[in-house]
Amino acid sequence: MSMRDDLRETGNPAAGGSPAAGVALREAGAVATDTPSMLLHHRDFLIDGVKLPDRSFDLIVADPPYGLGKDYGNDSDMRSGEDFLAWTRGWLDLAMPKLKPRGSLYIFCTWQYAPEIFSYLKTRLTMVNEIVWDRRVPSMGGTTRRFTSVHDNIGLFAVSKDYYFDLDPVRIPYDAATKKARSRRIFEGSKWLEIGYNPKDIWSVSRLHRQHAERVDHPTQKPLEIIERMVLASCPPGGTVLDPFMGSGTTAVACAKHGRCFVGYEINADYHAVARQRIAEIPHHVPN
Repeated sequence: MSMRDDLRETGNPAAGGSPAAGVALREAGAVATDTPSMLLHHRDFLIDGVKLPDRSFDLIVADPPYGLGKDYGNDSDMRSGEDFLAWTRGWLDLAMPKLKPRGSLYIFCTWQYAPEIFSYLKTRLTMVNEIVWDRRVPSMGGTTRRFTSVHDNIGLFAVSKDYYFDLDPVRIPYDAATKKARSRRIFEGSKWLEIGYNPKDIWSVSRLHRQHAERVDHPTQKPLEIIERMVLASCPPGGTVLDPFMGSGTTAVACAKHGRCFVGYEINADYHAVARQRIAEIPHHVPN
């Protein structure tokens, strides 16, 4: 039985799940799309996430509300200060046990709360990286009382030091000029020169403008390029990804395109519908 069948039929028993866990997933409101490895819940992870079996996910990609008062069609981002941090600790406590022993977690956040969130996670997990996403915001307008913020913080944490990580699928190819400059004999046959370099911990990827072809109706949609990098590097082929705050389904799209199983939660019906539509548009056959 494949990993996809494990997830669909038995809640991934190979990772500590059970037939009962599979039933719990279905009763929790999972919506099976045309892709059998995709389970998209129109539910609140903080309520239904307890039904997921522990130690069953290779990767968690979490893009929660930032505590900045954004309008997601509900009051999910209206917490601030200690109330927001207490809420964050609550869903993290629910999510972290779901990771496998070699599992990892990426969490998006803002600089206002990153120190407290990262400090809390470091008491439970191993911190691997702090990644800075440079959104490539154009240099115009903005505040005059401080330097304009143009980045998001991303924390990468792992259950143990033996976490899964595959750099090769996310390497960035060297351009022709660089390869030519490294044409001396000492560089001949160098694997790194042929397959590319490590993306480093500053990711300069443009935010999705309203005219961007990838953009859907979601105020804080993340670029697919960023999520694909996380999925390819930190989840093995055929592995399973959990997204507690699915939004418009970008993580689901990355998983469907690259042969990973996916379980996601979204409380906004409109965003959930957008995510389902995006998955429905992906060809059924997805090679690992």
